[in-house]
Amino acid sequence: MKNRTFIPAFIINSNNSTYGTETVLDEFLGKEEFLVNIVPPVIDENNVISLPKTIQHIIRKVMVTDIDCVLICQDDHRFTDSYSKNNLFECISQAKELGADILCGGLGIFRSALRVSKHIFWVEDFAGLPFTIIFRSFFEPILTSDYEIFPFSNGKFFIYPFISLKKEPVRDNASPINTEISRTENERGWASAQVEILDNISAFYKEFSGQKQGDFNEDEFDDVAIPTYIINLPERPERLDHIKKQFVGKDEFNVQIIEACRNPIGAVGLWESIRKIVKIAMDNEDDVIIICEDDHQFTADYSKSLLLKNILEANEQHTEMISGGICEFHKALPVTANRAWVSTSFCTQFIILYKPVFNKILDTPYDDTVTADAMLSTIVSNKMVFFPFISAQKPFGYSDVTKGNHENIELFARSFYRENTRLKRIYEARATYSSLQMY
Repeated sequence: MKNRTFIPAFIINSNNSTYGTETVLDEFLGKEEFLVNIVPPVIDENNVISLPKTIQHIIRKVMVTDIDCVLICQDDHRFTDSYSKNNLFECISQAKELGADILCGGLGIFRSALRVSKHIFWVEDFAGLPFTIIFRSFFEPILTSDYEIFPFSNGKFFIYPFISLKKEPVRDNASPINTEISRTENERGWASAQVEILDNISAFYKEFSGQKQGDFNEDEFDDVAIPTYIINLPERPERLDHIKKQFVGKDEFNVQIIEACRNPIGAVGLWESIRKIVKIAMDNEDDVIIICEDDHQFTADYSKSLLLKNILEANEQHTEMISGGICEFHKALPVTANRAWVSTSFCTQFIILYKPVFNKILDTPYDDTVTADAMLSTIVSNKMVFFPFISAQKPFGYSDVTKGNHENIELFARSFYRENTRLKRIYEARATYSSLQMY
């Protein structure tokens, strides 16, 4: 840090209250490593606080100096017992070595994260404005951006254990940075629990990383055919024709067409169709099955050897479900070059189910609010997705599960591209930062 003994700290007085200012100044009392400045927020044309514009205002002030980094936080920041000057400066030094744009001292809601050192995680995205170190390399991009200050950066990191928290979570009246994750901030305990879950999952799969994986090729699977159940309504011949063409020449699938269960609520009918298939699979003593909806279509990344190799390897890792492609997930963690663990898995057009999950599907009660993807995300403890996706949904202009117009269906289809791109970013981060060996 150019041998500086302090970090310029800009505290946004979000609530415009003397109490908030006095309280946060008490937090920094005696911490001479910070040069504290209280700044008022920028109010936009809608008369609400604009955090992006406020951050830009601060960066313009420091751009003319030679400082390496600044701290920006709000007046509800509180230091945790994990804070120390030495730890902060060490993390800042490591973050610079990692090429970080920003380094957060604490988070509320966040997306995927990967541990890269003892006290630092790379993070895909997060909500709000936590205790944030911004590095000079990111000053110019901030000033030239519109309103999405942080989401477009791939160089986001956080310190763990958290050194900062919001003592009293308040409703954020700033314009949301990301519609999915910009909700009322949870307390630090929730976020810490999420970090611990990711750490535990990573440790679990590392137990398998040293195992020798088979070098398979398609010739070794000539006699293998996975029971594959396709859900279709007889009055949808165009869908049946489409899905049959998807499996032409693919003898790795033992295809059976299953008439969908009828229910006034399409989503309930889909779940009942999946239950129907699971009962058939149990009667057939299947160990693993594939369930397809009739709008599934293979992507260019599909191959027989890739499918069968991953089915076998995932079974050794106690996997209960693999999705061929999904339209939404919350958190993901790469497990192999072609498979990632996911915390949630939305869309069921191509799913692989293993025997241990069969009874869970049949034993779990449900009502008229059930959706298959949400239910599976809840009851399946070990779920994964292919990367890149090997399956997407063909937009027919209507849905047999949910009501919507053609434009919504097209938008829904594009979500597969968006989530596949998110996974690509996560894989790239793992490849970049795991090679630095900072543990």
